[in-house]
Amino acid sequence: MSANLQLISFIISFIYGIIFALLTIFNFKLIANLKTIYKHLITFMYVLDITIIYIIILYHLNKGYFHIYFILTVFLGFLVGIILYKKLLSKINVKRIFKN
Repeated sequence: MSANLQLISFIISFIYGIIFALLTIFNFKLIANLKTIYKHLITFMYVLDITIIYIIILYHLNKGYFHIYFILTVFLGFLVGIILYKKLLSKINVKRIFKN
């Protein structure tokens, strides 16, 4: 695999980690009021779908080369996404924006 392709794979993996973090937070907010068994089932399906989507993206990007440091990059992007959410997005007051 060329260096350019690895760099693109790192960038895509990092961005995917950020998106994964934000979608995970959204998923947990959606299923907060459900029964425990439904929470587990929906979370399992969510993680399965996210994993399959990531594998498909890597397959189309670099013909399916899969290295452990791509997973580490996704994990790093996930942590950055959580930090971004806590620092920036959680400070937005939606009620104030949409006040009548």
